[in-house]
Amino acid sequence: MAHDPIDTLGKATRHNMLVKAECSRGNVRYCRSADLMMVYGGGADPLKLKFDCSRCKPTVKVTLLEVHPEHLPKRLVIHKPMKVDEKIRWTTERFRG
Repeated sequence: MAHDPIDTLGKATRHNMLVKAECSRGNVRYCRSADLMMVYGGGADPLKLKFDCSRCKPTVKVTLLEVHPEHLPKRLVIHKPMKVDEKIRWTTERFRG
């Protein structure tokens, strides 16, 4: 059986996926697809979201990760976007699975 590609935040959320954004200097952020969907909408392509690195402004590589708690770093920090006054504000929290 062929699997459809996960090309929207809605599909990624149904699969409980994390979005990993990594710059060329190795700075990494993890976001829950469900949190991103609340800001950008379920039809947004997670691989085309714009993430900036405040340190170096390079291109940022975005990948989707399936959640396997035994394979994730022990103290994973999740970056959570929230829309406040039409601007996106980011907060952090510990990942609980």
